[in-house]
Amino acid sequence: MHLTKSEQQIMQIFWQADHAMAQTEVVSTCVDRKWKERSIFSMLNSLMQKGLLREVGFVRSGKTYARTFEPAMSQAEYLAKVISERLPADELPELLANLMQDYETTPQIQKEMRAALRENA
Repeated sequence: MHLTKSEQQIMQIFWQADHAMAQTEVVSTCVDRKWKERSIFSMLNSLMQKGLLREVGFVRSGKTYARTFEPAMSQAEYLAKVISERLPADELPELLANLMQDYETTPQIQKEMRAALRENA
């Protein structure tokens, strides 16, 4: 599941938002974009086809209505899919060990990780 830099930039906006957004709000939120404003429509459709965004409603936009979108998966779910597509299963323990070294984990995070391992065993 490859994302272009522009698609990654758009997904970051959605993952940080606390509400569904129309394309005009995405454009106005992304101040340092490298893509043209008129290409947002095709990028949103591409993200929907990839299963990262879903259409959730409509809002009034001038004299017409605009679709609103929200993430169809969290950033963690997306990254897990990317890793699972590229990493052989037998290398998963090494990946987890390296992640544990890179992150400071609290007892609560460790508890949640143990629970997740039990649920998926």
